[in-house]
Amino acid sequence: TLSARLTRFRPKAPAVMVEQSSIQVVVRLRPMSERELKGNALPVVTASTEKKEVTVIKGSGARTLRSTFAFDDVFTSFSTQKEVFDQTLAPVIGDVLQGYESTVFAYGQTGTGKTHTMEGDLSVAEERGVIPRAAFDVFRRLRADDSYVEVDVRASFLEIYNEELCDLLVDCDFEDVALVKAKSKELRLVEDPGAGKKKGKGVFVMGLTEERVAGPEDVLSLMARASDRRKVGETKMNKQSSRSHCVFTMSVRTRKALPDGSHMECAGKLHMVDLAGSECAKSAGGPIHGSDLDVSRERERKNINQSLLTLGRVITLLKNGGKAKGERIPYRDSKLTRLLQESLGGRCKTCVIATVSPSAMSADETLSTLQYAQSAHGIVNKPVAASMLKLNVEGAGRPSTARGDEARNGHMTGQTQQDWAEMECRMHYLETQAEEAAAALARKHAEHAALVHRAETAEGKVEAAEKAAGLAEAARAETLERLEEKNAENERLRALLAARKLTEEKLTAEAKALLAALDAFTNAAARKTKALEAEATAEAEKRKKARAFGVSAAASVSSLAASVDETTAELTAAHAAARAALKRAA
Repeated sequence: TLSARLTRFRPKAPAVMVEQSSIQVVVRLRPMSERELKGNALPVVTASTEKKEVTVIKGSGARTLRSTFAFDDVFTSFSTQKEVFDQTLAPVIGDVLQGYESTVFAYGQTGTGKTHTMEGDLSVAEERGVIPRAAFDVFRRLRADDSYVEVDVRASFLEIYNEELCDLLVDCDFEDVALVKAKSKELRLVEDPGAGKKKGKGVFVMGLTEERVAGPEDVLSLMARASDRRKVGETKMNKQSSRSHCVFTMSVRTRKALPDGSHMECAGKLHMVDLAGSECAKSAGGPIHGSDLDVSRERERKNINQSLLTLGRVITLLKNGGKAKGERIPYRDSKLTRLLQESLGGRCKTCVIATVSPSAMSADETLSTLQYAQSAHGIVNKPVAASMLKLNVEGAGRPSTARGDEARNGHMTGQTQQDWAEMECRMHYLETQAEEAAAALARKHAEHAALVHRAETAEGKVEAAEKAAGLAEAARAETLERLEEKNAENERLRALLAARKLTEEKLTAEAKALLAALDAFTNAAARKTKALEAEATAEAEKRKKARAFGVSAAASVSSLAASVDETTAELTAAHAAARAALKRAA
């Protein structure tokens, strides 16, 4: 069977794939939220898609710390969902179809757009996240290649809430809490290391539902069902904050026909992980009763931060060569890292999408996220990554509106310096936004120019096609005219053939009648000839008999004549004797 041979035919990664399997890290900076704009929050984080850098400004007053981080790709509020997918998951879909495992993480503070990046708005095509786009891309590639003779795609949706496993696709009523807990207890993390050269399944969840999907629409339906069951809650940072980690996995098993007549069987997996947001109790907050935070919300926050901390430690140790040094990798300290042990072990294509907020209220969390992402990336800041900016405390070159009475006297107060620093920070953010808008506009202009070029090319092709169509129409008219002539000729030939057929039928009928009459005459002549022959034979027999009779009659006549003569002689003698007797008597 297909499943029995998957491991045996699993292709080994060629040497050129080693570099491509390293962890890719991208950062996405969301725009200022309505709550931040209403609260007049200071934007302190800027990003550049062209330079692929993220800059964080921290501090105020005379000294401000500016930290710059570089990554594989950087996305801003002007980046579309399609651009994020094209740069993160689209390149690895082909690897998944070839039998490799790939993983994408969305990591960041709560309210920074992780779920929007991973799932998005399923009802609007342009706003769909990387998960539904990956499903569409997988099925598009499978359907475009006719060499696939067998395809089996399955999906699972696992939730890790308070270090407890929950199957979001299980067939049960989620309103029944007791039943859901009972179903969750049936899920177990187990490891199949394999035996000998045979590779096992690795770490997997026993009892997890795997739904077979026939198309991307089925995936969207499963995601909608799972989203309704996922645990969310309101915090100060987000009205719909995810309170759990979710792991959406697509398992793709294929059987492909090769040109030499053989078949290649592959089994790949694509893990898409929407992590719960890291939280600070002070900034995220939650339901408050008196002076104490809600116990359940505090427990959620503790488990979320603990699992994310473990994830960060695992990635840091792996990038620092912890395995080679014999150091303990704390996979088992968290169910999330335990489940994704294969993905975090460098054996598959892994991508981390770090989401950050531009607000000063989240500056500490943003720096922590970027440092975590940089650790995962395994790179250091650029030489200009950290620099100290010395503000012009003497006020030289500053507008008069930035000074108070103290500035007129030759010095500035701390409040004035802070206001000026905030204004510079806002100006820098707006300038960066303007640059990003210009870059986005340039990309749109390039796309528009490409579309115009394609339109002009298409118009040229249309004109050529119209000209060709005109020539084709003339040829068609000429062909139709010839066809009509041919049809008329064919009609005449059909009429001649019909007449000839009718004549042949008549002649055939007459010939048949003549043959029948000739046969009858022949039969009659034969009968007549036979009768005449019989009559001739009878006549010859009669003549023979007549001749025999004549001969016999002649002989009889001769005999009779002799007898008559003898009798006559005897009578004459008797008469003479009688006469003599009479005479004597007389």
